[in-house]
Amino acid sequence: MNSDKPSSQNLERDQHPAVLLYLFKRDFVDAGKRYFCPHCLRVEGLMALFPEIRHAIEVRYVAFAKPRGQLAEWVGEDQQSCPQLIFVDRDDSLSATYSQRAPTGTLHITRTNDILSYLIERFKLPQIHP
Repeated sequence: MNSDKPSSQNLERDQHPAVLLYLFKRDFVDAGKRYFCPHCLRVEGLMALFPEIRHAIEVRYVAFAKPRGQLAEWVGEDQQSCPQLIFVDRDDSLSATYSQRAPTGTLHITRTNDILSYLIERFKLPQIHP
């Protein structure tokens, strides 16, 4: 039977897996004060400069209060930090350098610098100036 959907065995090395990016909503309240997340802001800034990122991955905004949408289902109750990149099916040749396996088995990247490095490599963007 011929299917239009490629099997994981037929995927080319350069083809990228489905990726979800979880970010906090831009304005949230914690302990009675309004905040924004400086780590999420760095990723938002990269996407603002290079909109091809936002067009190629699914961005999900979550509230600061837990549970944070479906993030807990992907990575577990104790690993709901943001920003976070979730690899829905598998790693690719680039993400394997940065990803780790959550207790749920999901591959994800949690460190902001690693998320930025992965996105820069994947989209062949200019490097961050030292």
